Amino acid sequence: MKNKLIDFFNYSSSERKGSIALILLLLIVLSGYWFIDFYVNSSVREFESLSEEIKSLTKIDNNLNNEVKEIQYFKFNPNQIGKESWMLLGFSEKQAQSIVKYRERGGYFYKKEDLKKLYVVDDSLYVLLEPFVVLEGQSKTRSNYSEEKCYFVKLTEDTIPVYDGFSEFEKVVCDKKNGIYSYHSGGFSNVENANEVQEKAISLGFNTTEVNLLSCDFGFVINKSKIDNKYKKNKFGNGNSTSLKSELNSFKVKINSADTTGFKSLKGIGTYYANKIVKYRAALGGFTSVEQLKEVYGILPEVIDQNLSRLIVDTIRLGKFNINTCETADLKKHPYINWNIANSIVQIRKSQNPYESIEGIKKSDLVNDEIYRKIAPYLITE
Repeated sequence: MKNKLIDFFNYSSSERKGSIALILLLLIVLSGYWFIDFYVNSSVREFESLSEEIKSLTKIDNNLNNEVKEIQYFKFNPNQIGKESWMLLGFSEKQAQSIVKYRERGGYFYKKEDLKKLYVVDDSLYVLLEPFVVLEGQSKTRSNYSEEKCYFVKLTEDTIPVYDGFSEFEKVVCDKKNGIYSYHSGGFSNVENANEVQEKAISLGFNTTEVNLLSCDFGFVINKSKIDNKYKKNKFGNGNSTSLKSELNSFKVKINSADTTGFKSLKGIGTYYANKIVKYRAALGGFTSVEQLKEVYGILPEVIDQNLSRLIVDTIRLGKFNINTCETADLKKHPYINWNIANSIVQIRKSQNPYESIEGIKKSDLVNDEIYRKIAPYLITE
Protein backbone atom coordinates (compact mmCIF):
# COMPACT_ATOMS: atom_id res chain seq x y z
CA MET A 1 0.00 0.00 0.00
CA LYS A 2 2.79 2.40 0.92
CA ASN A 3 4.58 1.71 -2.36
CA LYS A 4 1.40 2.52 -4.30
CA LEU A 5 1.09 5.94 -2.60
CA ILE A 6 4.74 6.69 -3.33
CA ASP A 7 4.24 5.72 -6.95
CA PHE A 8 1.14 7.99 -7.12
CA PHE A 9 3.04 11.13 -6.00
CA ASN A 10 6.17 10.30 -7.86
CA TYR A 11 6.57 12.50 -11.02
CA SER A 12 8.85 11.98 -13.86
CA SER A 13 11.09 14.82 -15.06
CA SER A 14 8.82 15.58 -18.04
CA GLU A 15 5.71 15.61 -15.84
CA ARG A 16 7.29 18.08 -13.41
CA LYS A 17 8.26 20.40 -16.28
CA GLY A 18 4.76 20.22 -17.66
CA SER A 19 3.23 21.10 -14.26
CA ILE A 20 5.52 24.11 -13.83
CA ALA A 21 4.70 25.29 -17.35
CA LEU A 22 0.96 24.96 -16.63
CA ILE A 23 1.26 26.97 -13.38
CA LEU A 24 3.22 29.73 -15.16
CA LEU A 25 0.60 29.85 -17.90
CA LEU A 26 -2.21 30.21 -15.34
CA LEU A 27 -0.35 33.06 -13.60
CA ILE A 28 0.16 34.85 -16.92
CA VAL A 29 -3.54 34.52 -17.77
CA LEU A 30 -4.62 35.87 -14.34
CA SER A 31 -2.16 38.75 -14.53
CA GLY A 32 -3.38 39.65 -17.99
CA TYR A 33 -7.00 39.80 -16.76
CA TRP A 34 -6.01 42.25 -13.97
CA PHE A 35 -4.04 44.48 -16.35
CA ILE A 36 -6.90 44.53 -18.87
CA ASP A 37 -9.43 45.45 -16.16
CA PHE A 38 -7.20 48.27 -14.86
CA TYR A 39 -6.56 49.62 -18.34
CA VAL A 40 -10.26 49.57 -19.34
CA ASN A 41 -11.40 51.28 -16.09
CA SER A 42 -8.70 53.89 -16.41
CA SER A 43 -9.66 54.60 -19.99
CA VAL A 44 -13.33 54.89 -19.05
CA ARG A 45 -12.52 57.32 -16.25
CA GLU A 46 -10.37 59.42 -18.57
CA PHE A 47 -13.14 59.43 -21.17
CA GLU A 48 -15.78 60.48 -18.61
CA SER A 49 -13.53 63.22 -17.28
CA LEU A 50 -12.88 64.47 -20.78
CA SER A 51 -16.60 64.42 -21.56
CA GLU A 52 -17.41 66.49 -18.45
CA GLU A 53 -14.71 68.99 -19.38
CA ILE A 54 -16.10 69.30 -22.89
CA LYS A 55 -19.62 69.86 -21.50
CA SER A 56 -18.30 72.50 -19.11
CA LEU A 57 -16.46 74.32 -21.88
CA THR A 58 -19.53 74.11 -24.09
CA LYS A 59 -21.70 75.59 -21.31
CA ILE A 60 -19.26 78.45 -20.77
CA ASP A 61 -19.14 79.08 -24.50
CA ASN A 62 -22.94 79.13 -24.67
CA ASN A 63 -23.09 81.56 -21.75
CA LEU A 64 -20.59 83.82 -23.41
CA ASN A 65 -22.54 83.68 -26.62
CA ASN A 66 -25.74 84.53 -24.76
CA GLU A 67 -24.08 87.46 -23.03
CA VAL A 68 -22.79 88.76 -26.32
CA LYS A 69 -26.23 88.43 -27.87
CA GLU A 70 -27.75 90.56 -25.10
CA ILE A 71 -25.54 93.57 -25.92
CA GLN A 72 -27.22 95.95 -28.34
CA TYR A 73 -25.53 99.05 -29.69
CA PHE A 74 -27.87 101.87 -30.68
CA LYS A 75 -27.87 105.65 -30.88
CA PHE A 76 -28.37 107.04 -27.37
CA ASN A 77 -28.19 110.24 -25.37
CA PRO A 78 -26.42 109.48 -22.05
CA ASN A 79 -28.32 112.36 -20.42
CA GLN A 80 -31.70 110.78 -21.14
CA ILE A 81 -31.70 106.97 -21.26
CA GLY A 82 -32.74 104.91 -18.24
CA LYS A 83 -31.28 101.90 -16.44
CA GLU A 84 -32.75 99.32 -18.85
CA SER A 85 -31.16 101.03 -21.86
CA TRP A 86 -27.75 101.10 -20.15
CA MET A 87 -28.11 97.36 -19.49
CA LEU A 88 -28.85 96.74 -23.19
CA LEU A 89 -25.53 98.42 -23.92
CA GLY A 90 -23.76 95.73 -21.88
CA PHE A 91 -23.66 97.23 -18.38
CA SER A 92 -24.71 95.17 -15.38
CA GLU A 93 -27.78 96.20 -13.41
CA LYS A 94 -25.60 97.57 -10.61
CA GLN A 95 -23.44 99.55 -13.05
CA ALA A 96 -26.50 100.94 -14.85
CA GLN A 97 -28.04 102.00 -11.55
CA SER A 98 -24.84 103.81 -10.54
CA ILE A 99 -24.89 105.79 -13.81
CA VAL A 100 -28.53 106.79 -13.23
CA LYS A 101 -27.69 107.90 -9.69
CA TYR A 102 -24.77 109.93 -11.04
CA ARG A 103 -27.22 111.86 -13.23
CA GLU A 104 -29.72 112.24 -10.38
CA ARG A 105 -27.00 113.87 -8.28
CA GLY A 106 -26.50 116.48 -10.99
CA GLY A 107 -24.05 114.72 -13.28
CA TYR A 108 -24.26 115.79 -16.91
CA PHE A 109 -22.52 114.70 -20.14
CA TYR A 110 -21.54 117.80 -22.08
CA LYS A 111 -19.39 115.95 -24.62
CA LYS A 112 -18.75 112.34 -25.56
CA GLU A 113 -15.48 112.20 -23.62
CA ASP A 114 -17.42 112.83 -20.40
CA LEU A 115 -18.38 109.14 -20.49
CA LYS A 116 -14.84 108.42 -19.30
CA LYS A 117 -15.70 110.14 -16.01
CA LEU A 118 -17.70 107.02 -15.16
CA TYR A 119 -15.51 104.50 -13.39
CA VAL A 120 -17.36 101.68 -15.23
CA VAL A 121 -16.25 103.03 -18.63
CA ASP A 122 -12.61 102.35 -19.54
CA ASP A 123 -10.83 103.32 -22.76
CA SER A 124 -11.66 100.09 -24.58
CA LEU A 125 -15.37 100.34 -23.75
CA TYR A 126 -15.44 104.02 -24.68
CA VAL A 127 -14.13 103.14 -28.15
CA LEU A 128 -17.13 100.84 -28.63
CA LEU A 129 -19.71 103.31 -27.30
CA GLU A 130 -18.39 106.57 -28.78
CA PRO A 131 -19.84 106.12 -32.34
CA PHE A 132 -23.35 105.70 -30.88
CA VAL A 133 -23.35 108.67 -28.49
CA VAL A 134 -25.67 111.46 -29.62
CA LEU A 135 -25.75 114.70 -27.62
CA GLU A 136 -28.19 117.50 -28.28
CA GLY A 137 -26.00 120.14 -29.86
CA GLN A 138 -22.58 118.52 -30.23
CA SER A 139 -20.83 121.83 -29.58
CA LYS A 140 -22.61 122.27 -26.26
CA THR A 141 -20.25 123.33 -23.48
CA ARG A 142 -20.64 124.06 -19.81
CA SER A 143 -20.46 127.80 -20.42
CA ASN A 144 -23.39 127.96 -22.83
CA TYR A 145 -25.27 125.32 -20.82
CA SER A 146 -25.33 127.73 -17.89
CA GLU A 147 -27.12 130.24 -20.11
CA GLU A 148 -30.14 127.95 -20.38
CA LYS A 149 -33.03 128.61 -18.03
CA CYS A 150 -34.94 126.09 -15.93
CA TYR A 151 -37.76 126.31 -13.39
CA PHE A 152 -36.84 125.84 -9.73
CA VAL A 153 -39.12 125.67 -6.70
CA LYS A 154 -37.74 127.46 -3.66
CA LEU A 155 -38.37 125.30 -0.59
CA THR A 156 -36.73 127.09 2.34
CA GLU A 157 -33.73 129.10 3.43
CA ASP A 158 -31.54 129.31 6.52
CA THR A 159 -28.42 130.97 7.86
CA ILE A 160 -26.64 127.61 8.13
CA PRO A 161 -26.44 124.68 5.69
CA VAL A 162 -29.25 122.12 6.01
CA TYR A 163 -28.84 118.65 4.52
CA ASP A 164 -31.89 116.79 5.77
CA GLY A 165 -35.65 117.22 5.56
CA PHE A 166 -35.83 116.96 1.75
CA SER A 167 -36.29 113.20 1.31
CA GLU A 168 -39.56 113.59 -0.63
CA PHE A 169 -37.88 115.51 -3.45
CA GLU A 170 -35.84 113.81 -6.17
CA LYS A 171 -33.27 116.57 -6.50
CA VAL A 172 -32.49 119.53 -4.22
CA VAL A 173 -29.88 122.19 -4.93
CA CYS A 174 -28.43 124.77 -2.56
CA ASP A 175 -27.23 128.29 -3.26
CA LYS A 176 -25.59 130.77 -0.87
CA LYS A 177 -26.03 134.51 -1.19
CA ASN A 178 -25.37 137.21 1.42
CA GLY A 179 -24.87 134.58 4.09
CA ILE A 180 -28.26 132.91 3.42
CA TYR A 181 -28.52 129.31 2.20
CA SER A 182 -31.51 128.80 -0.08
CA TYR A 183 -32.79 125.38 -1.11
CA HIS A 184 -34.60 124.64 -4.37
CA SER A 185 -36.08 121.61 -6.15
CA GLY A 186 -35.77 121.61 -9.96
CA GLY A 187 -34.81 122.51 -12.75
CA PHE A 188 -37.71 121.72 -14.88
CA SER A 189 -38.05 122.57 -18.55
CA ASN A 190 -41.70 123.56 -18.12
CA VAL A 191 -43.56 125.47 -15.45
CA GLU A 192 -46.28 122.81 -15.08
CA ASN A 193 -43.84 120.35 -13.47
CA ALA A 194 -42.58 123.10 -11.19
CA ASN A 195 -46.12 123.95 -10.12
CA GLU A 196 -46.77 120.32 -9.20
CA VAL A 197 -43.67 120.27 -6.99
CA GLN A 198 -44.72 123.56 -5.45
CA GLU A 199 -48.11 122.09 -4.48
CA LYS A 200 -46.35 119.08 -3.01
CA ALA A 201 -44.00 121.32 -1.02
CA ILE A 202 -46.93 123.33 0.34
CA SER A 203 -48.71 120.13 1.42
CA LEU A 204 -45.56 119.08 3.25
CA GLY A 205 -45.51 122.34 5.16
CA PHE A 206 -42.84 124.35 3.34
CA ASN A 207 -44.16 127.92 3.54
CA THR A 208 -41.47 129.72 1.51
CA THR A 209 -42.28 127.98 -1.78
CA GLU A 210 -42.10 130.00 -4.97
CA VAL A 211 -41.28 129.20 -8.60
CA ASN A 212 -38.28 130.94 -10.18
CA LEU A 213 -36.73 130.77 -13.64
CA LEU A 214 -33.00 130.34 -13.06
CA SER A 215 -29.87 129.05 -14.78
CA CYS A 216 -30.14 125.30 -15.34
CA ASP A 217 -26.88 124.67 -13.47
CA PHE A 218 -27.99 126.90 -10.60
CA GLY A 219 -26.52 125.97 -7.18
CA PHE A 220 -24.97 122.66 -6.22
CA VAL A 221 -26.77 119.36 -5.69
CA ILE A 222 -26.87 118.28 -2.04
CA ASN A 223 -26.43 114.69 -0.94
CA LYS A 224 -29.62 113.99 0.98
CA SER A 225 -28.48 110.58 2.25
CA LYS A 226 -25.46 111.91 4.15
CA ILE A 227 -25.38 114.76 6.65
CA ASP A 228 -22.11 116.63 7.05
CA ASN A 229 -21.54 116.66 10.82
CA LYS A 230 -19.70 119.96 10.76
CA TYR A 231 -22.92 121.57 9.48
CA LYS A 232 -25.24 119.62 11.78
CA LYS A 233 -25.56 122.44 14.32
CA ASN A 234 -28.36 122.38 16.86
CA LYS A 235 -30.16 125.69 16.87
CA PHE A 236 -33.38 124.45 18.47
CA GLY A 237 -34.40 126.70 21.34
CA ASN A 238 -32.24 129.58 20.11
CA GLY A 239 -34.56 132.57 19.97
CA ASN A 240 -32.24 134.49 17.67
CA SER A 241 -32.40 132.02 14.73
CA THR A 242 -34.77 129.82 12.80
CA SER A 243 -34.10 126.19 11.86
CA LEU A 244 -35.68 124.02 9.25
CA LYS A 245 -37.09 121.70 11.88
CA SER A 246 -38.72 124.46 13.91
CA GLU A 247 -40.21 125.85 10.69
CA LEU A 248 -41.60 122.45 9.73
CA ASN A 249 -43.23 122.07 13.15
CA SER A 250 -45.22 125.27 12.59
CA PHE A 251 -46.49 124.40 9.09
CA LYS A 252 -50.10 123.41 8.46
CA VAL A 253 -50.72 119.82 7.37
CA LYS A 254 -53.38 119.40 4.69
CA ILE A 255 -54.85 116.04 5.58
CA ASN A 256 -56.12 115.21 2.08
CA SER A 257 -52.94 115.96 0.14
CA ALA A 258 -50.13 115.52 2.68
CA ASP A 259 -47.90 112.46 2.32
CA THR A 260 -46.26 110.46 5.10
CA THR A 261 -43.57 113.10 5.62
CA GLY A 262 -46.19 115.72 6.38
CA PHE A 263 -47.96 113.51 8.91
CA LYS A 264 -44.67 112.53 10.54
CA SER A 265 -44.09 116.19 11.37
CA LEU A 266 -47.02 115.95 13.83
CA LYS A 267 -46.33 115.24 17.49
CA GLY A 268 -46.84 111.59 18.36
CA ILE A 269 -47.02 110.41 14.71
CA GLY A 270 -44.16 108.30 13.38
CA THR A 271 -43.64 106.37 10.15
CA TYR A 272 -45.97 103.50 11.14
CA TYR A 273 -49.01 105.66 11.91
CA ALA A 274 -48.28 108.08 9.05
CA ASN A 275 -48.56 105.14 6.63
CA LYS A 276 -51.78 103.97 8.31
CA ILE A 277 -53.32 107.44 7.93
CA VAL A 278 -52.49 107.55 4.21
CA LYS A 279 -53.90 104.03 3.65
CA TYR A 280 -57.09 104.82 5.59
CA ARG A 281 -57.55 108.03 3.59
CA ALA A 282 -57.28 106.05 0.35
CA ALA A 283 -59.86 103.53 1.58
CA LEU A 284 -62.30 106.29 2.56
CA GLY A 285 -61.85 108.28 -0.62
CA GLY A 286 -60.66 111.32 1.31
CA PHE A 287 -61.28 113.03 4.65
CA THR A 288 -64.23 115.35 5.24
CA SER A 289 -63.16 116.34 8.76
CA VAL A 290 -60.11 116.26 11.02
CA GLU A 291 -62.06 114.09 13.47
CA GLN A 292 -61.84 111.19 11.01
CA LEU A 293 -58.13 110.88 11.84
CA LYS A 294 -59.21 109.50 15.21
CA GLU A 295 -60.74 106.53 13.37
CA VAL A 296 -57.30 105.29 12.27
CA TYR A 297 -56.71 102.14 14.27
CA GLY A 298 -54.13 102.56 17.04
CA ILE A 299 -53.97 106.37 17.09
CA LEU A 300 -55.09 107.84 20.42
CA PRO A 301 -57.64 110.69 20.16
CA GLU A 302 -55.35 112.76 22.41
CA VAL A 303 -52.64 112.68 19.74
CA ILE A 304 -55.00 114.23 17.18
CA ASP A 305 -56.29 116.78 19.70
CA GLN A 306 -52.80 118.07 20.51
CA ASN A 307 -52.16 118.65 16.79
CA LEU A 308 -55.50 120.31 15.94
CA SER A 309 -53.88 123.70 15.42
CA ARG A 310 -51.76 122.27 12.58
CA LEU A 311 -54.42 120.18 10.83
CA ILE A 312 -56.65 121.52 8.09
CA VAL A 313 -59.06 119.88 5.64
CA ASP A 314 -58.12 120.85 2.11
CA THR A 315 -60.71 120.61 -0.63
CA ILE A 316 -60.37 117.60 -2.92
CA ARG A 317 -62.62 115.52 -5.14
CA LEU A 318 -63.75 112.70 -2.87
CA GLY A 319 -63.87 109.14 -4.16
CA LYS A 320 -67.56 108.26 -4.56
CA PHE A 321 -69.75 105.22 -5.25
CA ASN A 322 -72.68 105.43 -7.68
CA ILE A 323 -75.48 103.69 -5.77
CA ASN A 324 -77.49 103.25 -8.99
CA THR A 325 -74.82 101.13 -10.70
CA CYS A 326 -72.56 99.60 -8.03
CA GLU A 327 -72.94 96.13 -6.59
CA THR A 328 -72.77 94.87 -3.01
CA ALA A 329 -69.14 93.80 -3.37
CA ASP A 330 -68.21 97.33 -4.42
CA LEU A 331 -70.02 99.16 -1.64
CA LYS A 332 -68.73 96.98 1.16
CA LYS A 333 -65.16 98.02 0.36
CA HIS A 334 -65.83 101.36 2.06
CA PRO A 335 -64.79 101.39 5.75
CA TYR A 336 -68.20 102.82 6.80
CA ILE A 337 -70.31 100.26 4.93
CA ASN A 338 -70.50 96.60 5.96
CA TRP A 339 -71.95 93.82 3.81
CA ASN A 340 -75.44 93.96 5.28
CA ILE A 341 -75.82 97.71 4.68
CA ALA A 342 -74.33 97.43 1.17
CA ASN A 343 -76.63 94.55 0.27
CA SER A 344 -79.74 96.33 1.55
CA ILE A 345 -78.92 99.48 -0.48
CA VAL A 346 -78.42 97.44 -3.67
CA GLN A 347 -81.51 95.24 -3.16
CA ILE A 348 -83.80 98.25 -2.61
CA ARG A 349 -82.58 99.70 -5.91
CA LYS A 350 -83.13 96.42 -7.73
CA SER A 351 -86.58 95.79 -6.26
CA GLN A 352 -87.75 99.38 -6.74
CA ASN A 353 -86.76 102.24 -9.00
CA PRO A 354 -83.24 103.74 -9.20
CA TYR A 355 -82.43 106.24 -6.48
CA GLU A 356 -83.37 109.82 -7.30
CA SER A 357 -81.24 111.18 -4.43
CA ILE A 358 -78.82 109.95 -1.79
CA GLU A 359 -81.54 110.25 0.85
CA GLY A 360 -83.25 107.28 -0.79
CA ILE A 361 -80.93 104.91 1.07
CA LYS A 362 -82.78 105.82 4.27
CA LYS A 363 -85.44 103.37 3.09
CA SER A 364 -83.12 100.70 4.44
CA ASP A 365 -83.81 99.85 8.08
CA LEU A 366 -80.07 99.48 8.55
CA VAL A 367 -79.26 103.09 7.58
CA ASN A 368 -79.91 105.30 10.58
CA ASP A 369 -79.18 109.03 10.78
CA GLU A 370 -75.64 108.55 12.07
CA ILE A 371 -74.69 106.08 9.35
CA TYR A 372 -76.31 108.26 6.70
CA ARG A 373 -74.34 111.31 7.86
CA LYS A 374 -71.08 109.36 7.60
CA ILE A 375 -71.56 107.66 4.23
CA ALA A 376 -73.56 110.29 2.31
CA PRO A 377 -70.49 112.35 1.25
CA TYR A 378 -69.08 109.27 -0.49
CA LEU A 379 -72.21 108.40 -2.55
CA ILE A 380 -73.70 109.74 -5.80
CA THR A 381 -76.73 108.84 -7.92
CA GLU A 382 -75.49 109.92 -11.36
